[in-house]
Amino acid sequence: MSTVAFITRNMAGTTQHGNFSEGTPARIDAASAKDISLNLSPADVESYSRRGSDLHLTLANGQELVLENYYAFDATGGKNLFLSSEGQFIEVVLEDKSSGMLFATYEPLDLTGKWSAYDEMVFLDVDRIEPVVAPLAAPLFGGLGAAGAAAGVVGAAAIAGGGGDGGGGGTGGIVPTVNDPDATYPVSGSTSTAVEITGTGAPGSEVTVTVGTATQTTTVDEDGNWGVTFPVDDLPPDGNYESTVHVVDPNGTEFDLDGPTVVIDTVADVTLDEGQAGGDDMINAAEAADGVTLTGTAEAGATVEVTFQGVTRTVTAAEDGTWSADFAASEIVAGEYDSEVTVTATDSFGNTGSTTGTIRVDTLTAVAIDPGQAGGDDLVNSSEAAAGLTLTGTGEPGATVSVTVEGITRSATVDADGNWAAEFEAGALPAGEYDTTVSVTSTDAAGNTATATADLRVDTLVDPLTLEAGSIEGDNVVNNTEHSDGVTLTGTVEPGSTVVVQLGSATETATVDADGNWSVDFAASDIAQGSYEADITVTATDAAGNTSAISDTLTIDTEVTPFTADSSQTDDDVLNVAERAAGLTMTGTVETGSSVEVTIGGVTRAATVDADGNWSAAFDADDLPEGNTTATAEITATDAAGNTQTLTESFGIDTEYDAPDVGSVISTGAGVSGFFSENFESGDTAHELTSGGGVADVTGTETALGAGQTLFSFDADVPDGSHLVVNRVDDAGNSSGTMVVLEDGADATVLDHAGLSQFNIDELNLVHADGVDLTLTEADINALSGNSDTVIVHGGSDDTLTITGATQSGTKTIDGEAYNVYTIGDDGTTLIVDEDVNTVI
Repeated sequence: MSTVAFITRNMAGTTQHGNFSEGTPARIDAASAKDISLNLSPADVESYSRRGSDLHLTLANGQELVLENYYAFDATGGKNLFLSSEGQFIEVVLEDKSSGMLFATYEPLDLTGKWSAYDEMVFLDVDRIEPVVAPLAAPLFGGLGAAGAAAGVVGAAAIAGGGGDGGGGGTGGIVPTVNDPDATYPVSGSTSTAVEITGTGAPGSEVTVTVGTATQTTTVDEDGNWGVTFPVDDLPPDGNYESTVHVVDPNGTEFDLDGPTVVIDTVADVTLDEGQAGGDDMINAAEAADGVTLTGTAEAGATVEVTFQGVTRTVTAAEDGTWSADFAASEIVAGEYDSEVTVTATDSFGNTGSTTGTIRVDTLTAVAIDPGQAGGDDLVNSSEAAAGLTLTGTGEPGATVSVTVEGITRSATVDADGNWAAEFEAGALPAGEYDTTVSVTSTDAAGNTATATADLRVDTLVDPLTLEAGSIEGDNVVNNTEHSDGVTLTGTVEPGSTVVVQLGSATETATVDADGNWSVDFAASDIAQGSYEADITVTATDAAGNTSAISDTLTIDTEVTPFTADSSQTDDDVLNVAERAAGLTMTGTVETGSSVEVTIGGVTRAATVDADGNWSAAFDADDLPEGNTTATAEITATDAAGNTQTLTESFGIDTEYDAPDVGSVISTGAGVSGFFSENFESGDTAHELTSGGGVADVTGTETALGAGQTLFSFDADVPDGSHLVVNRVDDAGNSSGTMVVLEDGADATVLDHAGLSQFNIDELNLVHADGVDLTLTEADINALSGNSDTVIVHGGSDDTLTITGATQSGTKTIDGEAYNVYTIGDDGTTLIVDEDVNTVI
């Protein structure tokens, strides 16, 4: 298949001559070209198509040419495509059709004039590669007719290609070539012959050949031949390299040609995977029994020889470079030792590589249980069980041992001397009299296992041992009368046992009859008076030395006890407004079955006592004092026996509070930057009710101005559309706030702000907004102030307040100003309004 010559010209007028590479598709980069001339006739081209930014030409001989980036965006205003053959010069006009196909029309151009802009892009088809050389053609054939001009062009091409000893010696349009550009040069680790790349070109041309990162430069000799040599040591690292040839002829014309392929492969890589045989590079007995597969990596297709245990397996690396070699169980010698693995790979270039590794083989383990456990008699009695039991044995050093008795498992490690010990703590084994089996499983570092078993007797009870505690004095409670007679305790035990009974701090030895019934008497002097639970401990020791103990309690009740009252009625032991409004519940503890009464300020309430002796007495808000005072509660308890006892508890009352004063505010035009206050206190806080329904803290600086007045300057303005709440929480926890309405023309919707629920609003300041028009109901007032259901409204004559269901009940003077007092409903809801405010009821 022949190559096709081309000439390209860029916007600067610089032309470049060259040939498409052999093969199909053949490509050139047309990104920077303005005009492109191909040494073809229209009959040579079968079709045109656009694929992305590339133009594809399919020739009649089946060859495909690709003009890469032909449609890529540039500033040239479009490209011009021409076909030129035997002196003809034809413009190709392409129109889009469906599916990327293009419709071509051909327009021959007349170049017979004295000079044409396309003279240097015409092919005369002297060996189908020579373009017109206009400077030569015009002088020789000027003045001829069309036929003469054509003949003159041919003659010019012949002269341009001829060279010679005299008359200028030009190279004409000789296009350089590469000899055997489709060849492949393999270079392996054993290759010593240098890579030689040769070709032809115009004598004197500079030739640069690049293979990867290696470059050689030469000059075309007088015979038109060139050649470069790459010593093996100068070649780039392993890889496949397509060599490139750049030629600059004496006229400055540049050519880029494809050279042969250089395949460099000097190393045969091979690895042995870490973590063989289950991931730990160790073969245990179970793995050895199944056979072992060793794995690693090498070059795809390489021959890999794996030697292990004196046996060699030959395998081939797969396409992904992995290899695996199987070794049968019969090829792995039992024991404990290290075994070397040797892997050698030979790739397709004949390169070889080797690696080694070590795999541990450990297929042996053993375990045993020592005879004479639990003190030497394989019998666990109560004292041994109480002290904890240690079972012992032998095994492989470093192995993990699991010891199981009665479903209870403990772990141990075999020490360097081959001994193990497993600890069963006191109470780990079930009490009683029974025979059991000790099972031991050993697992060594390689994962090998071994088992052993032994018999063990357990006898930890003095059987039976009981205490008839529920029938002491008939109800298991010793009252004052019963205490004076002393107490007798009874129970049963294994015949022949000794029984010692402790009641409280007194200890007596019981009498045991032949049937195992025991009894013991405690005198009144042995038992302290009061109300408490006396501990009973009964300890029995049988003839074999086993001991058993049981315990219980006996209630001694000669007084009202326990009897307590919780000392703190609130977190700070002071009732504030909210806590008094919620009512007070006093609590404490008392002897079960007792009754309790609580009196506060002449009001008495009977307490509720639950089955656990917890008592509580509830007082409503109206039962409790107001103001700033101290209240005393008197608490009286009477138990089931008629014993009576009284306690007193005191707590504070603080229901007095003040709302923060907000005097004039400082307006910035777009918001408020601060306010003045007559009673501002350190700790008062300011908050913005944002137009979005949220609450944001307002920080600022407090400045004392004298005469009790404070200026609070905000760090950031409260903007128009928002409102201000100044809040105070006193030492008793009373919370009182003043809401400042900042929006002119505000109506009742300001009270719908979700953030108001966080505050007790006791004062509503309308002074700083013009034309406020509010409607307040009893529910609105109660929702604003949870303290006393009373709200003070400050405002001016431009403000209107409509109070639903209100009755004027008097007047009040605040800071020298007159205010009207209104009551709403029957539950004490009160509204105090500046007389300047237009009030509608």
